[in-house]
Amino acid sequence: MNKHTDQAIRNTHPTVAKIVYNDPIEAFDASENPVTLDMGLVAPEIAVLEAAEAKAAYREIRRVAYPPVGDQLDALWKGGQEQEEMKAAIDKVKADYPKPA
Repeated sequence: MNKHTDQAIRNTHPTVAKIVYNDPIEAFDASENPVTLDMGLVAPEIAVLEAAEAKAAYREIRRVAYPPVGDQLDALWKGGQEQEEMKAAIDKVKADYPKPA
């Protein structure tokens, strides 16, 4: 079981109200009627959720690593050596934390 399994099941089977993690996984609607799960739909949805999580994590890591916006604007305004140093700092963040595929 993946940490995204629950959400993937609910995304792909909107009538599911309850999930029981037995082997195999069981699902029920709001009236406690069994819901047949199509795990062929669930697996790709897990991949979508994992990709979204990775993208969000990458954005937060980069956001914290970048120099403050005010400092970036100040360097841009001053130009010259300060602008080049700021560009190098930003490029380093991009190299250290590349965009996920």
